Amino acid sequence: MAKYKDIAKNIKSRIAHGEFKENEKLPTEKFLMEEYNVSKNTIRNAINILVNSGDLIPIHGSGIYVRKKKYSSVINLSNTRGFASEHPGTSLSREILDFEIIKADNDLALSLNTEIGKKLYYIKRLMIIDNKPIAVEYTYYNTDYVAYLNEDIAKISIFDFLINNLHLQIGFSEKYISTNKLSNQDAKLLNLDDNDFGLIVEDSTYLSNGNQFNYSKIWYNYKYIHLFNSDR
Repeated sequence: MAKYKDIAKNIKSRIAHGEFKENEKLPTEKFLMEEYNVSKNTIRNAINILVNSGDLIPIHGSGIYVRKKKYSSVINLSNTRGFASEHPGTSLSREILDFEIIKADNDLALSLNTEIGKKLYYIKRLMIIDNKPIAVEYTYYNTDYVAYLNEDIAKISIFDFLINNLHLQIGFSEKYISTNKLSNQDAKLLNLDDNDFGLIVEDSTYLSNGNQFNYSKIWYNYKYIHLFNSDR
Protein backbone atom coordinates (compact mmCIF):
# COMPACT_ATOMS: atom_id res chain seq x y z
CA MET A 1 0.00 0.00 0.00
CA ALA A 2 1.25 3.50 -0.84
CA LYS A 3 2.61 5.41 2.16
CA TYR A 4 0.05 8.21 1.89
CA LYS A 5 -2.78 5.65 2.08
CA ASP A 6 -1.28 4.18 5.26
CA ILE A 7 -1.09 7.67 6.75
CA ALA A 8 -4.69 8.45 5.76
CA LYS A 9 -5.82 5.23 7.43
CA ASN A 10 -3.85 6.07 10.58
CA ILE A 11 -5.23 9.63 10.79
CA LYS A 12 -8.76 8.27 10.26
CA SER A 13 -8.21 5.86 13.16
CA ARG A 14 -6.92 8.68 15.37
CA ILE A 15 -10.04 10.69 14.56
CA ALA A 16 -12.28 7.72 15.37
CA HIS A 17 -10.59 7.23 18.73
CA GLY A 18 -10.85 10.91 19.68
CA GLU A 19 -7.20 11.93 19.41
CA PHE A 20 -8.14 14.44 16.72
CA LYS A 21 -11.50 15.84 17.81
CA GLU A 22 -14.50 16.89 15.74
CA ASN A 23 -14.63 20.58 14.77
CA GLU A 24 -11.00 21.03 15.83
CA LYS A 25 -8.11 21.93 13.58
CA LEU A 26 -5.82 19.18 12.34
CA PRO A 27 -2.11 19.62 13.15
CA THR A 28 -0.15 21.55 10.54
CA GLU A 29 1.42 19.95 7.48
CA LYS A 30 4.86 20.58 8.97
CA PHE A 31 3.92 18.81 12.21
CA LEU A 32 2.50 15.81 10.33
CA MET A 33 5.52 15.67 8.00
CA GLU A 34 7.83 15.43 11.00
CA GLU A 35 5.61 12.99 12.87
CA TYR A 36 5.31 10.58 9.94
CA ASN A 37 8.76 11.38 8.51
CA VAL A 38 7.44 11.94 4.98
CA SER A 39 7.32 14.69 2.36
CA LYS A 40 4.76 17.48 2.03
CA ASN A 41 3.25 15.81 -1.05
CA THR A 42 2.71 12.57 0.88
CA ILE A 43 0.86 14.41 3.66
CA ARG A 44 -1.21 16.36 1.15
CA ASN A 45 -2.18 13.16 -0.67
CA ALA A 46 -3.22 11.59 2.64
CA ILE A 47 -5.27 14.64 3.59
CA ASN A 48 -6.95 14.68 0.16
CA ILE A 49 -8.14 11.11 0.74
CA LEU A 50 -9.70 12.14 4.05
CA VAL A 51 -11.25 15.29 2.58
CA ASN A 52 -12.82 13.21 -0.19
CA SER A 53 -14.08 10.65 2.32
CA GLY A 54 -15.69 13.38 4.41
CA ASP A 55 -13.47 12.99 7.47
CA LEU A 56 -11.74 16.35 7.04
CA ILE A 57 -12.89 19.69 5.71
CA PRO A 58 -10.60 22.47 4.38
CA ILE A 59 -11.47 26.02 5.48
CA HIS A 60 -9.91 28.63 3.21
CA GLY A 61 -7.41 30.79 5.06
CA SER A 62 -7.73 28.78 8.25
CA GLY A 63 -6.61 25.19 7.75
CA ILE A 64 -7.91 21.63 7.79
CA TYR A 65 -10.57 20.67 10.33
CA VAL A 66 -12.04 17.39 11.51
CA ARG A 67 -15.58 17.22 10.20
CA LYS A 68 -18.36 16.74 12.74
CA LYS A 69 -20.31 13.56 11.99
CA LYS A 70 -24.06 13.89 12.35
CA TYR A 71 -24.76 10.16 12.23
CA SER A 72 -22.94 7.04 13.43
CA SER A 73 -24.09 4.69 10.64
CA VAL A 74 -23.24 6.17 7.25
CA ILE A 75 -22.77 4.90 3.71
CA ASN A 76 -20.01 6.99 2.15
CA LEU A 77 -20.79 7.01 -1.56
CA SER A 78 -17.14 7.64 -2.45
CA ASN A 79 -15.78 4.72 -0.42
CA THR A 80 -13.98 1.92 -2.31
CA ARG A 81 -12.42 0.05 0.61
CA GLY A 82 -15.23 -2.06 1.98
CA PHE A 83 -17.65 -1.93 4.89
CA ALA A 84 -15.17 -1.71 7.77
CA SER A 85 -13.46 1.43 6.46
CA GLU A 86 -16.74 3.34 6.76
CA HIS A 87 -17.17 2.58 10.46
CA PRO A 88 -13.88 3.08 12.36
CA GLY A 89 -14.15 3.41 16.12
CA THR A 90 -17.34 1.34 16.29
CA SER A 91 -17.92 -2.18 17.53
CA LEU A 92 -18.32 -3.93 14.18
CA SER A 93 -18.98 -7.66 14.00
CA ARG A 94 -19.88 -9.94 11.11
CA GLU A 95 -22.00 -13.06 11.33
CA ILE A 96 -21.28 -15.48 8.48
CA LEU A 97 -24.59 -16.80 7.15
CA ASP A 98 -23.23 -18.57 4.06
CA PHE A 99 -19.80 -19.15 2.53
CA GLU A 100 -19.19 -21.25 -0.56
CA ILE A 101 -17.67 -21.41 -4.01
CA ILE A 102 -20.32 -21.26 -6.72
CA LYS A 103 -20.44 -20.95 -10.50
CA ALA A 104 -21.72 -17.75 -12.06
CA ASP A 105 -25.16 -17.96 -13.64
CA ASN A 106 -26.19 -15.56 -16.38
CA ASP A 107 -27.16 -12.74 -13.98
CA LEU A 108 -23.96 -12.99 -11.92
CA ALA A 109 -21.83 -13.20 -15.07
CA LEU A 110 -23.35 -9.92 -16.23
CA SER A 111 -22.93 -8.30 -12.81
CA LEU A 112 -19.25 -9.30 -12.61
CA ASN A 113 -18.36 -8.83 -16.30
CA THR A 114 -17.26 -12.45 -16.53
CA GLU A 115 -18.34 -15.64 -18.27
CA ILE A 116 -21.11 -18.02 -17.24
CA GLY A 117 -19.67 -20.82 -15.12
CA LYS A 118 -16.83 -18.75 -13.64
CA LYS A 119 -15.97 -19.84 -10.10
CA LEU A 120 -16.89 -17.21 -7.52
CA TYR A 121 -16.58 -16.88 -3.78
CA TYR A 122 -20.08 -16.25 -2.45
CA ILE A 123 -20.47 -14.85 1.07
CA LYS A 124 -23.57 -13.78 2.93
CA ARG A 125 -22.95 -11.79 6.11
CA LEU A 126 -24.97 -9.96 8.73
CA MET A 127 -23.25 -6.70 9.67
CA ILE A 128 -23.73 -5.61 13.29
CA ILE A 129 -22.57 -2.22 14.61
CA ASP A 130 -22.76 -1.44 18.32
CA ASN A 131 -25.12 -4.41 18.74
CA LYS A 132 -27.50 -3.13 16.04
CA PRO A 133 -28.15 -5.20 12.88
CA ILE A 134 -27.18 -2.73 10.16
CA ALA A 135 -27.09 -4.72 6.92
CA VAL A 136 -27.31 -8.07 5.18
CA GLU A 137 -24.55 -8.35 2.59
CA TYR A 138 -24.51 -10.67 -0.41
CA THR A 139 -21.07 -10.47 -2.01
CA TYR A 140 -19.26 -12.27 -4.81
CA TYR A 141 -15.53 -12.35 -5.65
CA ASN A 142 -14.08 -13.47 -8.98
CA THR A 143 -11.51 -16.20 -8.28
CA ASP A 144 -9.41 -14.99 -11.23
CA TYR A 145 -8.41 -12.04 -9.02
CA VAL A 146 -9.20 -13.21 -5.49
CA ALA A 147 -7.20 -16.41 -5.24
CA TYR A 148 -8.08 -17.28 -1.65
CA LEU A 149 -10.68 -16.53 1.01
CA ASN A 150 -12.00 -18.45 4.01
CA GLU A 151 -14.59 -17.96 6.74
CA ASP A 152 -12.05 -16.62 9.23
CA ILE A 153 -11.11 -13.86 6.79
CA ALA A 154 -14.80 -13.16 6.13
CA LYS A 155 -15.29 -12.54 9.85
CA ILE A 156 -12.88 -9.61 9.67
CA SER A 157 -12.21 -7.10 6.89
CA ILE A 158 -12.07 -8.87 3.53
CA PHE A 159 -10.79 -5.73 1.80
CA ASP A 160 -7.91 -5.37 4.29
CA PHE A 161 -6.93 -8.97 3.48
CA LEU A 162 -7.13 -8.34 -0.26
CA ILE A 163 -4.97 -5.23 -0.02
CA ASN A 164 -2.44 -6.31 2.61
CA ASN A 165 -2.14 -10.05 1.90
CA LEU A 166 -3.11 -10.55 -1.74
CA HIS A 167 -1.70 -7.11 -2.66
CA LEU A 168 -4.60 -6.14 -4.88
CA GLN A 169 -4.60 -2.55 -6.09
CA ILE A 170 -8.14 -1.26 -5.61
CA GLY A 171 -9.12 1.26 -8.25
CA PHE A 172 -12.72 2.48 -8.15
CA SER A 173 -16.28 1.39 -7.52
CA GLU A 174 -19.73 1.99 -8.97
CA LYS A 175 -22.73 2.18 -6.64
CA TYR A 176 -26.39 1.94 -7.57
CA ILE A 177 -28.96 2.74 -4.88
CA SER A 178 -32.58 1.65 -4.72
CA THR A 179 -35.25 0.43 -2.31
CA ASN A 180 -37.38 -2.69 -2.22
CA LYS A 181 -39.21 -4.95 0.18
CA LEU A 182 -36.99 -7.17 2.27
CA SER A 183 -37.39 -10.92 2.16
CA ASN A 184 -38.97 -12.32 5.31
CA GLN A 185 -35.63 -13.89 6.21
CA ASP A 186 -33.64 -10.66 5.83
CA ALA A 187 -36.31 -8.65 7.66
CA LYS A 188 -35.98 -11.05 10.59
CA LEU A 189 -32.18 -10.74 10.56
CA LEU A 190 -32.50 -6.94 10.68
CA ASN A 191 -35.15 -7.01 13.41
CA LEU A 192 -37.69 -5.50 11.04
CA ASP A 193 -41.24 -6.47 10.17
CA ASP A 194 -42.32 -8.56 7.21
CA ASN A 195 -42.90 -6.35 4.15
CA ASP A 196 -40.64 -3.61 5.52
CA PHE A 197 -38.42 -1.93 2.94
CA GLY A 198 -34.65 -1.89 2.89
CA LEU A 199 -32.15 0.47 1.28
CA ILE A 200 -30.21 -1.47 -1.37
CA VAL A 201 -26.69 -0.60 -2.49
CA GLU A 202 -25.34 -2.58 -5.44
CA ASP A 203 -21.59 -2.13 -5.52
CA SER A 204 -19.23 -3.15 -8.33
CA THR A 205 -15.56 -2.75 -7.40
CA TYR A 206 -12.64 -2.69 -9.83
CA LEU A 207 -8.88 -3.04 -9.66
CA SER A 208 -6.66 -0.16 -10.73
CA ASN A 209 -6.23 -1.87 -14.13
CA GLY A 210 -9.99 -1.75 -14.71
CA ASN A 211 -10.78 -5.42 -14.05
CA GLN A 212 -13.85 -6.03 -11.90
CA PHE A 213 -13.19 -8.41 -9.00
CA ASN A 214 -16.23 -7.90 -6.76
CA TYR A 215 -19.98 -7.44 -6.88
CA SER A 216 -22.04 -6.88 -3.74
CA LYS A 217 -25.70 -6.35 -3.01
CA ILE A 218 -26.23 -4.96 0.47
CA TRP A 219 -29.63 -4.57 2.13
CA TYR A 220 -29.48 -1.89 4.83
CA ASN A 221 -31.70 -1.40 7.86
CA TYR A 222 -33.57 1.83 7.12
CA LYS A 223 -33.78 2.68 10.83
CA TYR A 224 -30.06 3.25 11.24
CA ILE A 225 -28.41 4.09 7.93
CA HIS A 226 -27.72 7.43 6.21
CA LEU A 227 -26.14 8.27 2.85
CA PHE A 228 -23.17 10.63 2.69
CA ASN A 229 -21.46 12.45 -0.15
CA SER A 230 -19.18 15.47 -0.02
CA ASP A 231 -19.10 17.95 -2.92
CA ARG A 232 -16.30 20.50 -3.12
